[in-house]
Amino acid sequence: MTAKTTMTVRTAGVANARPRLRLFPWLAAGMLLAVLVLAPALGFFSLMGRDALSRAFSLTPFQLNAIRETGLLLAGVIVLAGSMGLVAAWLVAIYDFPGRRLLDVALVLPLAFPTYLAAFVAVDLFDFFGPVQTLWRWIIGAKTLNDYRFFETRSLPGAIGVLALVLFPYVYVSCRLVFAHSGRNVIDAARLLGARGFGLFFRIGVPLARPALTAGLVLVVLEAINDIGATEHLGVSSLSVVIRDLWLNRGDLPAAARMAGLLILVVALVMLANRQPASRRPGTARSTARPRKIKLDGPAAWFATFFTAMPVVLGFVVPTGFLIWRAIAYAGRQAQAAEFLGAAASTLLLAFSVSLIVMIAGALLTIAIRIAPKLAPAGRIATLGYAIPGTVLVLSIFPVLSASDHALAAVGSALALSGTLAGIVYALSVRFVGIGVGQAGLALRRLPPSIDWVARVHGMKDLRLALQVHFPAMLPGLMLGGTLVFIDTVKELPATLLMRPLNFETLATRAYAEASAGTFEHAALDSLAILALSGFAALMLSRGK
Repeated sequence: MTAKTTMTVRTAGVANARPRLRLFPWLAAGMLLAVLVLAPALGFFSLMGRDALSRAFSLTPFQLNAIRETGLLLAGVIVLAGSMGLVAAWLVAIYDFPGRRLLDVALVLPLAFPTYLAAFVAVDLFDFFGPVQTLWRWIIGAKTLNDYRFFETRSLPGAIGVLALVLFPYVYVSCRLVFAHSGRNVIDAARLLGARGFGLFFRIGVPLARPALTAGLVLVVLEAINDIGATEHLGVSSLSVVIRDLWLNRGDLPAAARMAGLLILVVALVMLANRQPASRRPGTARSTARPRKIKLDGPAAWFATFFTAMPVVLGFVVPTGFLIWRAIAYAGRQAQAAEFLGAAASTLLLAFSVSLIVMIAGALLTIAIRIAPKLAPAGRIATLGYAIPGTVLVLSIFPVLSASDHALAAVGSALALSGTLAGIVYALSVRFVGIGVGQAGLALRRLPPSIDWVARVHGMKDLRLALQVHFPAMLPGLMLGGTLVFIDTVKELPATLLMRPLNFETLATRAYAEASAGTFEHAALDSLAILALSGFAALMLSRGK
């Protein structure tokens, strides 16, 4: 009896020791990825200076104006984008009207337009020499600005309108899912009880969509905060623009870091606003029957068509048509084919490199969390990069790259990361790795844990389990995440603009340079190429679904 007990204790000790040794490579891989993502945070605090706390509230009038304009910009974009996305989702999901099926798909198209391209097109369209004002002067017989008044595009209201028209699909997509699926039973029950029209929308639809509306608006705010090209071109002194100005034009890194700290505080508040207690989260029950839509006739039907079509027309159709017209009209003045092809090749190289790294890192970290659940916090750390604005991330990464360069020089290596393509790839990988981890994790969670237990019972080791079971299960999620990263990288401007090596141009930086010089028409071909690449990837994404 004693010998049997001793044998049991020894067996248990060996069984407990083996998992620790088995988990060590996965724990090490997960911790290494988390450290690479957290490294910019250390660089950020090193830039703030020792007197950061004492000078945190000693802001100049210039910086206070940036805070005010950023607050007004976010408030306006939230109201306008939230209203357009919520009402469009309600009309498309609940009612039947002319053109509804086409508009259901078309309402997502404005997302293909980067915010900076939309701003460049808006200025060219509505400027004094643009086609809109030229036509208006011809109609009223005016010749100078003193003869009439016209809306100023380069203004805070102009920036609010441009950003809202491009970003409202985030709200539309999230709210439409609620109205069409998980909340359909509640809406149908309210209709049976006599709720109609505006009462059905305000008393049932709005409360039902509040969590989805909040989630969509969080993405809208993060995109608006991250923007630098559109706000700068439209004359708005946002925090991102001021950070770039303090850093590059005034050489005041500590002040730029303190302003970046304020921007991170805004992001943290936005993320906290999106957190909901589990007891208040909406249920996931879906309507099993095919829902019948309310048929609209007469003026109501045409109003619904007009309201849902206008954001698509203003946010995608008109800008795309304008770019095509500019590309044809100025075909002889476009940049040389070699320069355009070089920028396109650089964009593809950067997009494919970042997508591949994000997919590999997402796969490793997701499998490591699956095998060693204690690494779950590392997965949450990886998602922080996407919430940090690109300007702040670049500012934080420079000390990390500088330290790496000094370390390489100390060991006698001539390699350097600062001012190279590797530095941009690292920055964008840190920013987008959360997308890969999130999508891979969602796909892998569909695989029951019992599958892992059965595989281990049959003698399957961790590496074989990861390659033959986990990887095929999360491959669709990895492909989805990689495609999303590809689209974001093609459209990305702040990090590429601030970190690019000499003579390294992407389609986005070329379009920005031409717009800054007042010759955006010369970059119409580059802009169309950005739209084509993003649209093709989005088409592949929709076909993959």
